[in-house]
Amino acid sequence: MRILHVTDTFLPRLGGIELHVADLAARQNAAGHQVMILTGQDAPAHPHPGLDGVRIERLGAGFFGVGIKRKVVPAVEGFAPDVMHAHLSVGSPFTWGVLRHVGELPVLVSLHSLLPPLAGFLGTGIKLLRLPLSQMTHTAVSDVAADRLRAALDPTAEVHVLHNGIDTADWVVEHEAADDFHIVCVGRLAARKRPLVLVEALADLAARAPDLRWSATIVGDGAQSGKVAAAVRARGLEDRVSLPGRLERAEIRSLLGRTDVLVAPATLESFGIAALEARCAGVPIVGMATSGVSEFITEELDGLLARDDADIATCLHRLATDADLAAAIRHHNSTVPVDMDWTKVLEQHELMYDLALERAGTRASSRVRRRASSSLAR
Repeated sequence: MRILHVTDTFLPRLGGIELHVADLAARQNAAGHQVMILTGQDAPAHPHPGLDGVRIERLGAGFFGVGIKRKVVPAVEGFAPDVMHAHLSVGSPFTWGVLRHVGELPVLVSLHSLLPPLAGFLGTGIKLLRLPLSQMTHTAVSDVAADRLRAALDPTAEVHVLHNGIDTADWVVEHEAADDFHIVCVGRLAARKRPLVLVEALADLAARAPDLRWSATIVGDGAQSGKVAAAVRARGLEDRVSLPGRLERAEIRSLLGRTDVLVAPATLESFGIAALEARCAGVPIVGMATSGVSEFITEELDGLLARDDADIATCLHRLATDADLAAAIRHHNSTVPVDMDWTKVLEQHELMYDLALERAGTRASSRVRRRASSSLAR
């Protein structure tokens, strides 16, 4: 099958969508598919090594994707995909723009973010974009994200859940005994990820349990890096909180071997790949009950789910002081695998591509491959 992935941004920019698309494309290529990634991102200042066998087209789209049609149409027609897989976040002007020009091409849409709870407004916006909804099969990375998308489309709309994947074996680590309770957070230091809320929770923990020995490492960089560093200083946490910046996957894996809990403070987290990686490494998780982390975190089994911001410090304190609970969660996470390994996730993607082709009327049965029309709106 010829699969075209469309994403606003791609590596070397690091984020959930970028890493997921890279991993997915590489595995699909290894499975024998022909894969291309189409992104609105300009070529990076420092050349990216790319992915073996995967073609990457960087179109450098303008603001809100204005004027992209003349770039998109030749790129897509030249590849002649069987199916387009569009990866969307709340703000994806390039990908939304591409979707306006797909013609009869079957499209699988994957929503990787939580839409704001403004269903009527979002539904109106989707209609104004004049998207070819009849050609589109909708998915989201978690039940929480799928519910938001259904509300924006139509309460009766069919939205499937298509999880992100993980190589579970790659995240099995040997744990080292630590002198204190080590708290870790991994993610972009952006407002959406709420790192400043985490700093406040750590300050609350320090205030409520002054004799508790703990340290924290906040991994990542981004627009709020300076604000996070300033908040750590303002709260007098410099001796306890480390800010190493961006780390590579191997470094994060090593860090998880010295981690007692991973915190995911984002409320708009549609899935939470960093939390899933830590869960596979046997680390207890503290996440927000309303976020997509609840897709794979069950209260007191895989971790604890905070009801609100103030509850984050309560959850941390509970894990730091209840040795039996912490040990039980660590044992469960170390011995019970998650149901989101790439082997299964790739199979789920195949089924969704089949469904998209059927929906577009280009396949007689779910297991018979036939080339879809590659014509685009002109």
